[in-house]
This record gives sequence, C-alpha cells and structure tokens, in this order.
Amino acid sequence: MALKPDVSAFGVSDSNSEATVPEEGGVDGVCGDDMSAKAGEGPEPADFCGKTITHNNDLDTTDMLPTSLSPTHYDIHLHPNIESGHVVGSVAIDAMLNERVERIVLHAKTIDIQSVTVYLQSAVVASVGPEAISYDAELETAVIELPSAVGGVADVPECAQLIIAFTGMVSDGMYGLYYSKCRDRSGEMSRMLVTQFQAKCARMVFPCWDEPATKAEFTLSLTVPTSFTALSNMPVAHTADHGALKTVYFERSPRMSTYLLAIVAGELDYIEAVSCSGPHTSSGERQPIVCRIYTPPADIDKVQFSLDTAVRVLERLVDMFDYAYPLPKLDLVAVPELEAGGMENWGLVLFRTVRLFITKQTSLWIRQKAVYVIAHELSHQWFGNLVTMAWWDDLWLNEGFATWIGIYMTDQLYPEWRRWDHFVIEDRQAALSADSLRSSHPIQVTIKGSADIDQVFDSITYYKGCSLIRMLSAHLGIDVFMAGVRAYLAKHAYSTATTSDLWQALECASGIDVACMMHSWTAHVGYPVITVDDSADDNVLQLHQHRYLHSGKPTPEEDRIVWWVPLGLMTSNSEAAHEILHKRSGHVKVPASARWFKLNYDNAGLYRVCYSRTALQRLAVAIQQGELRTIDVVGVLNDTLALVTSGYLRTSALLDMLASFKTVDGYVVWQILGFFLENLFLTWADRSETIRDQIRELARSMFAPKAAALGWTHRVDEDPLVARLRTISIPRAAWAGDTSVIDQACRLFTEFYLNPDDKPFHHDFTASIFEIAVRNGDDINYARVCEMYEDSQRWHLSEDHRMAALGAMASSRNEKLMWQTLEYALSDHVLPQDINIVIGFMISSHYRSKHVLWKWFCINYQRVVDRLGECSALLGHVVGTVIGEFANEEMATEIEAWFADKRTTAFDRTLPQSLEFIRVRAAWYYRDKDDVSDWFSKYA
Repeated sequence: MALKPDVSAFGVSDSNSEATVPEEGGVDGVCGDDMSAKAGEGPEPADFCGKTITHNNDLDTTDMLPTSLSPTHYDIHLHPNIESGHVVGSVAIDAMLNERVERIVLHAKTIDIQSVTVYLQSAVVASVGPEAISYDAELETAVIELPSAVGGVADVPECAQLIIAFTGMVSDGMYGLYYSKCRDRSGEMSRMLVTQFQAKCARMVFPCWDEPATKAEFTLSLTVPTSFTALSNMPVAHTADHGALKTVYFERSPRMSTYLLAIVAGELDYIEAVSCSGPHTSSGERQPIVCRIYTPPADIDKVQFSLDTAVRVLERLVDMFDYAYPLPKLDLVAVPELEAGGMENWGLVLFRTVRLFITKQTSLWIRQKAVYVIAHELSHQWFGNLVTMAWWDDLWLNEGFATWIGIYMTDQLYPEWRRWDHFVIEDRQAALSADSLRSSHPIQVTIKGSADIDQVFDSITYYKGCSLIRMLSAHLGIDVFMAGVRAYLAKHAYSTATTSDLWQALECASGIDVACMMHSWTAHVGYPVITVDDSADDNVLQLHQHRYLHSGKPTPEEDRIVWWVPLGLMTSNSEAAHEILHKRSGHVKVPASARWFKLNYDNAGLYRVCYSRTALQRLAVAIQQGELRTIDVVGVLNDTLALVTSGYLRTSALLDMLASFKTVDGYVVWQILGFFLENLFLTWADRSETIRDQIRELARSMFAPKAAALGWTHRVDEDPLVARLRTISIPRAAWAGDTSVIDQACRLFTEFYLNPDDKPFHHDFTASIFEIAVRNGDDINYARVCEMYEDSQRWHLSEDHRMAALGAMASSRNEKLMWQTLEYALSDHVLPQDINIVIGFMISSHYRSKHVLWKWFCINYQRVVDRLGECSALLGHVVGTVIGEFANEEMATEIEAWFADKRTTAFDRTLPQSLEFIRVRAAWYYRDKDDVSDWFSKYA
C-alpha cells in the first residue's frame, strides 16, 4: 500500500519528514568530542550481531485467534442494496478442525451473524442462531457457542465446514465495503462500491480469520445492478441475470490473506493491453496477461500513460524476480475516494485518481509519482501477496521492499529523472527524522494490539525499510541481492515468511552472515551518527559511533547498540573504499595528498556523519568547485542540517556554508536549502519581525537570482531536472518576497482565469501560480481559484491541478479566509482523503496560520473525527499536520493537556512524536537564538 500521508505530491512540505528540527544541548566548534568522551560510561555496548540483546519483536499473540480451526477456503456471496446500504451475505468456510472445541472464535465487526451450521464429514453436527453468538467489540471477534463439543477424536484433524448467514452495512468511512462518489455515464453524480480490507477490515464484510498468516482460497459471488461492472481478484466465471440485478461469479483464487481480497462495482469503462508476463509456454515464450485500467466513464481518456507504465513494469518485475505473474489477469482501478495512494489487492489494484489520471497537462513531478506508485503496488503482487509477512510486526518486508522496488523501477524506466537523488532528500530524510526521536520504534515493531496495526504504516516501515534494503543491496551487489530475493520468493510462494527467512536466503546467495549484519538495524530503534576526529597529523581519521537523537545526547542506556556501518570513504584523489565499522570506535587512513574526504559515498548508508568544522569548510570548497556529485552534496547538506538542529553544530556553521551551494545546479540541493530556510523561518518567526525579515532577505538573495536566470519557459531539449529546478526556484523566490516573480505569477493567473482555453504558462507552474496569486492577491483571486476547483473542466485542469487549486485556497494570509477554507474542507466539496491537503497548505502559508488552525481544530475536533472516522489513519495524519509546526514548550504543554482526555487510539504514536518535534524545535531556538542573531547582524 502506498503510504497514506500524500500531501507532498502537491508541494506541501511535511515538517516531520525533514531533518530540520531543533535539538537540545550543543557543542560549538568540533562536533562529537563531548559525545565520544562518554563512550566508556554506562552499560557495556551490545555486540552488533545482537548476541547480548534480546529480540524485541517477540510476537504478541494477545489479540490473535485460537488455532483450533484453520480455514482453507471461503465461498462468499454478498448482496449489497445500493440505495439503503444494507448488505445480506453468506459464507461457506472449509476448515481443518484441529482439536475438540465447544466454541468457535473468528473475526467479525459491524456485522450481525444470523445463523451458523457446522458440518463434519458432510454431516451436520451443530446449528445455532443469534442467541448463541456474542461479540467482543475490543477484539473485534464473534464467539459462537456450540450446543456441545465437536471434533477432536484421537486428536486427528478433521475436515469441517461452517455455513454462516449474516447481514451488515456499507461503511461510512473508506474501509471495509464502502461507497466512493463518481459520475455515471450520463454525467450525474453516482456511487461505486469499493473495498479496503488492509489491514484488518475484511472482518467488517464477512466473518473470517482476518490475520495475514491464515491464508485460504476464495470463491466470491456478488449481486449488483445490471448496469454495474463487477470486479474482484479473479476473472469472472459466469453471470446470472435477475431482471434489474445480476449475480457475478468469480473464479477461485489461489491461497492468499484476507486483507488482499477485493471488490469494485460500478459504472466503469476500461482500456486494456497485453503483457508478456505469464508462465512460460512450451516454446519458451511467456503467456500473455491482459492488463486493464478501469475508471468512471468520463475519465477513461486519462489513463493511457498509466496503462503503458503498468505493462512495462509488470514485464520487468517478472524478469527481476524470475517468477511469472501469479494470476490470470491484472486490473488497475481509479477510485475517487481511497484512503491511501494505492492498494495492492492481488489482481485488483486500486489507486487514487491522481495516481492514474496522467495527461499532457500533468506536471512532471506528479508523473514521476505515478510511475513510482504503480511500480510499488505491482511489486506487491509478489512481495506481499505471493509471499506475505507472517504478522504485522514484519510489515517492513512488504512495504520497505515495495518502496525500494518502486524507486528502483522508476530509475530503470526513466534514468534521466534520477529518482534516487530525490529519495535521499525526501524519503530517506523522513526515515532519519522519525527514527531520531525517542518516541520512534524498531523496524520490526512490537504490535501492542490490533488497534496499533494501522499506525505502523509509517515512514519507519516504508522509508527506513527501503533505506536498509538499499544499503544492503549496495553492499552485496544487486545481482547477488536479487539472487537471494528470487530464492526467497520461490521457497515461500503462497505462504508467509519472516525477516529471518529473507536473511537466510540472502546468506545462501552471498555467503555472508546477513542476519548478523542487519540485526541491529531491524530489531532496535534508531541509527548512529559517526563522529570524525581528524585532528591528528598522521592522516588517520578516528571514528566513533553513537545513537543519534534529535534532542541531543542519548543516555548510556539509550546508547547500548553498536551498528554494522558501511563507511564508503571517498577523498579528493581516491575512489570510495568500502570499509566497515562494526565496533564503537575505529579508524581509517586517508591519502596524505587528499584535500577533502567524505564518508557515506552515494548516501547508501543509513547514518549521519559529523565532521569537524575544518573538514566541513574543505567540503564546502569542494562543493563550490563542483568536485562532489549531487547525491553526495545532498548527504553533506542533510547531515549538517540535522546536526545543527540537534546541537552538534551551531546554526551559523550551516549559514556559513550556504554560499558554497549556490554553484550547485542539482534541484535536490536547492530543495533542501529551501526546506532549511523555511524551517528556520517557522521556528524563529513568532519571536521577532526583524529576524523574519532577515531570513526572507537571505532566501531572496539565493532564490531570486536563480529564478531570474532560469526564467519561466521550459526548453524542449533541456534536462528534465533543470525544469524541476525552475519549478522549485520560482515559488521559493515568491515566498521570500521577490516582487518580480509575484507580479508575474499574479498576471499569469489572471490571464488564465479570463481565458481558460489559452493557458499562458507551462503546466509545471500551475500549482505555484495558484498559490502565489492567492497568497499575495486579494479576495478576488481566492474566489477565482475556488471557482476553478469546483469547475475544473472549464479550465481543463488535470486532477493534480484541481488539488492544487484546493491547496491554493488554503494559502491566503487573510485570517477570515483561513476560517472560511477550513469550514469548506469539512463540506461535501472536499473528499475526506483531501482534508489534509487543505491543512498542509495552510500550515505553511503564513507563520500565524498554525495558531488559527489549532484554534479551529480544538473547536471542531469532533466534526473532524466524525468526518474521517475515529479509527482512520487519516485522523492521525491530520493531527500530526495541525500541531507539527509549533516551536515552543508552552504550546507543547497546551497540546498535551488538550489531548489528555481524548481517545487517541488512532494516533497514539503520532501524538508523542509530534510533541517531541515541538520540544526539539523549541530547544533549537533557545540554544541558537543568539548565534543566529549574531550571524545576521554580521552579514546584514
């Protein structure tokens, strides 16, 4: 599943995914001396293989079902009433009865079981009604009390069958079986039926064993209106007509987990293509697999690019895995209302419309995101669906690998996009930022209960998981790594696996003790910072590793783990040397003639590097002279930024380096510079008008010349990343107050509004122009962009630009319009999944907007909960965005107190992380306020 907080696609910076957050404690000058002096204190460090540390991911079976029955096949029939939302259903469950039982316990939530009949060896042995059935709302189970014990003779498993009749309702949230708004063939607003079962919502639609390891085969039938197209994981077997209704019967599926079962039904059209991805024929060629994309009828002309991408990706995945696509068909469906960016249901993959609707008007960045998400979800057809994690504590096996494949595949298809460069500044940073908190969790995370499952779909699982796979594949070599992956898939096909199973396969392929190398990375929270002492005169670098925390120094107890660290040392006159640091301290030698050195070549390792100020100055010269590749410049900049905010370096150390980055053309470097200046502004902005003006002036001195040099016109023959740099520089220059950019953007906006058929700018600038025009214009521009959002077809807006119009509405500096937009976000004009787009744009639009947003949130909290659902993952994302930009202890205390009497089950990981970020920013400000003030006074 594509990660849910998806606002970054529209240019919103999620501050919690950046490394630019403040920390307490600080050392001026050479960093790390105080840290390394403490190496001998406290408990003995753990061996990096983990031999002296107990695994912290022991399976918590508290909420897991009894194993007395093991289902092997479900035959499900569902008849949803499209008008009333009432669902009548039945399921015949074939199972192995493993022991004698007096009751049957299975998952059921928001459904009412009407009757249960139990067969053993085709004979009825029990039959009960509703009076014999009780429900546990917390465990989300139904307990069926039998009249007498059945089975278990001589402890030999017996074949059993349960026939269960039940009723339910279509869900009012984006989970279980729910409605999504769409337009029918006549253009009228209609509804389609959609399912979202991951992680634990199949139980809302039919009684089942709703756990990933309890795989079974599925046969499904669905009664719907005759005008509907009905889809599921498998092809249609046959259809029976009943007047205005029809029942669609689907073929039997292979063994899979309940969360991968899926249904879509509505008025849909499709386009199709053939992919050579099936099993080999006798002639050695692969059998064709029909790939289709389904959309509401009016949108079918928007998905050709996505279909072509899906076919290319599928064929490449078959070659990578050396394993045929396991099902007879592949359908992709554009769903207007979907909680995540995509969902990997086996053979029926669902996407938000913005991820499939790619037209000539779509910006380059959204096109890149579409390719990535398609590759991510299709890789799950093997890694997650064919082989599934045994329990949710190993979710990273699914999502970390799919994230890596998504980026790897995008880079293979479009190398000119340099997708790994962007991974380093955004996704890897999200992992490093989140994992530097005391409130973080190990990648193999203990699941405290079923309510905890949804919250581990986070940046640690996705992006730290991806980063570790990238680090490991770089160390082993891609060919060896993929050989291990192929063996893993072949051995565990149609079954489940654990992290240790993957390590075992990679060890067999490489001859290296992978489990020993990787244990500290997956079983424990955090990652190291490598401090470099280059003060000796013998060209030897003394290295020390300690756990990195945003809030400064770890306690001895927090600093027990020693990681296996690939150093990747490069110098001005030598290639990268692949040495390993696997102890608390070590050393490496650099050539005497080296003018500079850098650790973590290619940013492949998941750690920070803390250089002395002298070493940083030498790297700054090398950067200015173009001696480092962009991805390594990004590494230096990101690490310095993080070390500034955590107190290893003063903020002035990074401010001193800014001039050296002006000569770098890589857009990823300028994106980080923009994030840094924005975060510096938002952290300092509430304190003084003078510092606000100084930070904006600094930003203007950097971005205004860049925007002016690049201009507003893309050239046909230029590098696409130059175009990307242009689209970054223009809005940053406007944010910094460049009047020439602001005036031009407002003029272009007015021209476009008045002449919808004659767009006077490239579509890559649409989002920025909308935002600049509303932020710097009057109420008329606000009303106009609202009109564009509501009538997007008149202005020929692509789906991503329609969302950009929504975000622009939230960019006004007028407090009255802020309130008006927030009310609008809770109206039927805005889908629940898009509320966080409004909040994300608003939080970054003006330094005072976070206070307006918090006040509105407190007043309207229950309305937000009702709109999103109390257990929705979206609620957690909204909470994190609303409170994420504050930077003082008083607000942290106020927020903590306000939530004290609220039910925080859906965000009890997000809340403490956000509070920790607030306190880290506050510490950054109080530690470095004089340092920053002095720097600006000196260089004003």
